[in-house]
Amino acid sequence: MPSAPWSTVQLAEFLEVFELLEMLDGVNMTRIAVDRVAAALDAEVVALLIDETVVRCLGFPADAVPVKLLRNAAEVRFSILQVPGIGEVHSVSAAVSTAGCTMVVLRAGNPFDKEEETLVRSMARALGLAMTATDRLTESRMLAERLAERQYLSDRLAQIQKSISHRAPLQEVMDSITQGAAELLSADVVGLRVVGLGEGADAIASLAGYPGEGLAHFRSIPLDQGFSGRAFTEGVLVSTMDFPADAAALGSAPEAFIEAVMAAPVHHDGHIVGVINVASREVGRIFTPPEEEILLRLADHASLAVTDAAAIHALRDSLEGERFKASHDALTALPNRTTVLEMIEYELDHTARGVPLSVLYIDVDRFKLLNDMYGHSFGDRVLIEVASRLRSAVREEDLVGRLAGDEFVVVAPGISAEDAEALAQRVTYQMTQPLVIDGRGTQLSVSVGVAESAAGLSSEELLGNADVAMYRAKTSGRDCVVCYDVQMRDEMFKRADLEQEISLGLKAGEFVPFFQPSMNLETGKVHSLEALVRWNHPTRGLLAPDAFLELAEETGLIVEIDKSVLDESCRQLAGWTRLNPDLTISVNLSVRHFAHPEIVDFVAETLAKYRLHGSRLWLEITESMVMANDAMTLEILRSLRSLGVRFMVDDFGTGYSSLVYLKRYPIGALKIDREFVDGLGSDLEDEAIVTAIIRLADALGHEVIAEGVETAAQQEWLVQSGCIYAQGFLFSKAVSADALEVLLSTAVTVENGFL
Repeated sequence: MPSAPWSTVQLAEFLEVFELLEMLDGVNMTRIAVDRVAAALDAEVVALLIDETVVRCLGFPADAVPVKLLRNAAEVRFSILQVPGIGEVHSVSAAVSTAGCTMVVLRAGNPFDKEEETLVRSMARALGLAMTATDRLTESRMLAERLAERQYLSDRLAQIQKSISHRAPLQEVMDSITQGAAELLSADVVGLRVVGLGEGADAIASLAGYPGEGLAHFRSIPLDQGFSGRAFTEGVLVSTMDFPADAAALGSAPEAFIEAVMAAPVHHDGHIVGVINVASREVGRIFTPPEEEILLRLADHASLAVTDAAAIHALRDSLEGERFKASHDALTALPNRTTVLEMIEYELDHTARGVPLSVLYIDVDRFKLLNDMYGHSFGDRVLIEVASRLRSAVREEDLVGRLAGDEFVVVAPGISAEDAEALAQRVTYQMTQPLVIDGRGTQLSVSVGVAESAAGLSSEELLGNADVAMYRAKTSGRDCVVCYDVQMRDEMFKRADLEQEISLGLKAGEFVPFFQPSMNLETGKVHSLEALVRWNHPTRGLLAPDAFLELAEETGLIVEIDKSVLDESCRQLAGWTRLNPDLTISVNLSVRHFAHPEIVDFVAETLAKYRLHGSRLWLEITESMVMANDAMTLEILRSLRSLGVRFMVDDFGTGYSSLVYLKRYPIGALKIDREFVDGLGSDLEDEAIVTAIIRLADALGHEVIAEGVETAAQQEWLVQSGCIYAQGFLFSKAVSADALEVLLSTAVTVENGFL
């Protein structure tokens, strides 16, 4: 069989390039094609020209292409040229396409024969067809990408429209819009704020691409401020690729690392009520007209959501009016106590005999403390979150209500107390999930009481039983579930009686300080005193703190008890100055004082009243108190320190032992808890911990006091380890002021001790 002509073989090999057309872009295809032409024709130079512009050239460095020479060669089919660096060459040219693209081939030596000329023309035509196909393929791909982008935009907008039509909460819709904008526009930060919806003074805001703590600041920024504020004041879309310069021109500080910004107004009822803005940190980023159109469409959807939310708000007001307000809680929109009792009564009357009805009584643990520490606005947002979590935790047929303050209820028809307990466990778990409000992490827990209906039981009685069980849950350590039994009611009455007795005891001055001395183990003399509260009960005698302190803390009565103890302790200390002018005293303070700056004035007035220098007063605080890391707590501590008052951390090492607060707060002394002191001389772990605390205190320049010293062996170990201050029964129990004065008047030392 005769072999194929040489030109046919070369053309076939050339056409192999285009078998992978879909895998090549135009640039790579022309590069490979030019290489193949040069190899087939043994040419020194192969070039492609489009309208006299050299778009591809093999044989010359990129910066030394003889453009004019190649143009001249392209204008004729054959020519002989002098090429710098090569010499005399023969050229042949052929049209690649009708769009003005020409191939030029230069070869030194032999001229091109007829077969080679035909091969060049064939290769040129094949390349032209391939380039046309590649252009169309590229256009198809670009069209497909644009269609995919449009489809994605359509899907995103449809999701937002669906959430609006399904009456999703406005906040949820706004979050969907900001997330969608971040994805559609490849933006680093997206913010959306609206005001004027009759839902309070604060703007409703959503922020994507920024840490959680930034939302509160973003919400507080006036809408007409900064570059994005122009969209609010001018009512048009605004855009910039040089945000730092534009922000500076407006007299506002630019956000760090933001380069490009655009913003569009949000409307309601013919007025501008908000702004959606997007920002990029990419240097040189320019928002294109299609991207601006996307932002305007998102702003339109935000406007629709705002209008719909306002309409729902108005409709609810018009339909429900005073009836809704009378039957629902204003803060959480949950049914109130009256409505809950009506619901329980209805279920009791209409439920078939033998079908159970259960009630869950829910109380937020330590809510009053949160409210006092961080303010009522913070507390309100906690209650709103509790209401939301309750709705998500219960069944569809259950009724969630708010009774008062931090007390909620779930009416659960058709389930027994056993099943209701499982429901309550689900509620407690839901409440312990992480919660962040305005950048502040808060750990919630609830105490839940469960009660089941019984024959002849009224709605008030059933709710009351659940309430009693809830109080048992709180006294059992909180964050737990307790089912009602009849014995609990007696305990609740006793608890209510105790609260009343504490209040009466405060008015009668029955709470008095006892004093336990701390000894200087080096000198053997009294170093300082700790004031410990006792209740001189008129019928039960002298009561220790464990009989009343927990309830006093829970009800807030501890604040007045602490003040009474502090005042009497300072009065006694002033009287003992004549016996020991250097004597100091420490008084325990509840965390509740650090939610109110008035404690500073009270301490200052007390010191002045008894003419005591502040350095003679120590206030004992707990690790959990300082770990709250609250600005108000820190400010109160600093204000008290300015009076000369000093602070010691009680029971150091048993709480949230982060050492950061030792630097942040004005601490002057650490007290080693008796739990560690007990093991001195017998437990290597306790000894290691106490050694570490002593060395830490010494390094920080703090005093260190060991509590609960009861044996001579413990005393000896402390002395050898460098702890020179200690208190405990080895030296003295807490005694009355009269007894202590007698002892201070005698030569009391470590050696002779007293009890």
